[in-house]
Amino acid sequence: MSTKPTDGSLVYFDEQIEALKTHTPAALAAFDKTGIHQARVATRRLKAGLDLLVSLLEKGDLDELSKAGKRLRRRLGPLRDLDVMIDHLREYPAPVKLKPAVEWIVGQFEQVRSKARQIDREEGKKPHKLLDAFDGWWPIRHRLEQHQGAIASLLAYALHERFDRFAQVADWVSGVSTPPPDEPPIDVHELRIDGKALRYTFEIAGAQGIKVPKSVFKSFKAMQESLGTWHDFVVLADETVKRWATVELALHDPDAASLVLDLAKQFLKDSTKHLNQFKSKWRRSGPTIRNALHDRVPLTRDVFVGETHASPAKSTRHDSDDAGVASTESETDPDRPETSPTPPPEAPEPIDPAGETR
Repeated sequence: MSTKPTDGSLVYFDEQIEALKTHTPAALAAFDKTGIHQARVATRRLKAGLDLLVSLLEKGDLDELSKAGKRLRRRLGPLRDLDVMIDHLREYPAPVKLKPAVEWIVGQFEQVRSKARQIDREEGKKPHKLLDAFDGWWPIRHRLEQHQGAIASLLAYALHERFDRFAQVADWVSGVSTPPPDEPPIDVHELRIDGKALRYTFEIAGAQGIKVPKSVFKSFKAMQESLGTWHDFVVLADETVKRWATVELALHDPDAASLVLDLAKQFLKDSTKHLNQFKSKWRRSGPTIRNALHDRVPLTRDVFVGETHASPAKSTRHDSDDAGVASTESETDPDRPETSPTPPPEAPEPIDPAGETR
């Protein structure tokens, strides 16, 4: 594992700020799908990183930046969710019998999207007003430059901590192990959110110079994609039933109402298929990822900043920004010790994550 000093993680955050500056105007002025998606993902990547670095800063330093990201995610979220659902439906290979139901729900979602865009035009803040708050990143960056060694150690710790939390629940979901009797019911949606935070942590660690085999990230990405597609179909089922009830379809067109409910049931069947794919992938690849992390990203020491012990903040399991309608980030989110461990016989490649697709 390389120990060359680097500010790669800070450059990664710089790139997210620049992505926001580039994509937010197109997202909110023209409702460009790519702009909406890229701006939303940039806020999630930024949040995942700031959650890790909060212990290196004074209390309150990140408040304004965090609030700005949350405001933008909440504004872009409903717009992105509707784009995702409509695109899914237009490509959905529905049986001939259910095609009228697909056409009906597409029409419903298009009406909702049109109204949401109109409201955003009339009531939303201008893009430049939303983006001004992100200029607060630059003085924060300057302070973080003084803690390069601590950033590296925090990232290594976070990779293990976030992976171990994800792996425990993934083991339960996939039947590798059994949760204790007093454990609350397993929440697959929370597992998906933790997976996004872990994926972004992989990305930030890669930017910082932490090296793990590319196959590790590739395997994890495939599993996260399965969870994301599971989520998309669950949300499609849920939102279809909500529209069915909102317009009182059963009162006005009983035959169409029956078909739409059949379509929602089909979405749930599809979601189960993708959840089962995740389970199979985890049982097959989970141990390999675990071993690679422990072998290639050793933890050599605790992290100290001044006199205060620092550890990465745990991700918020119930983040309301992640609890909404369909996300395409199967939506989403490190560190390297200062001491130089003996390198492995065959140096692995740096993490090279592909672009966000879900």
